[in-house]
Amino acid sequence: MKLLKYLLFIIVLIGSLIFLVELNQLNIINGESIKIKIPFLNENELYSNGFNVWIILVSTLTVGVFIGFFIALVQIISQKREIISYKSQLKRLQVELDSLRNQAIDDDIEISDEYIEEEE
Repeated sequence: MKLLKYLLFIIVLIGSLIFLVELNQLNIINGESIKIKIPFLNENELYSNGFNVWIILVSTLTVGVFIGFFIALVQIISQKREIISYKSQLKRLQVELDSLRNQAIDDDIEISDEYIEEEE
């Protein structure tokens, strides 16, 4: 199953790279590819001409993957912590149950099947 998942990821990656190359070749005006200007980076001389479209798309995809990875990591850690808490609670209850099993039962205890409602 993991092999299929990795194979699917590789196919999607290759497909997106082919799409980006074709996108870059199709969007040429006056012999130059289309540029995207980013706000607040226009003031810098190095970035004043803008970025190619494919660079922006790859950057956005990369940032999205890292954000998704970070969110998944936080969720995994919180679930692990919850599982550890449940395991410790289960162990406490198991010890309590074992100690109650080992106690002698008095014959004086009267067990009834009726439910008695208490008024407050």
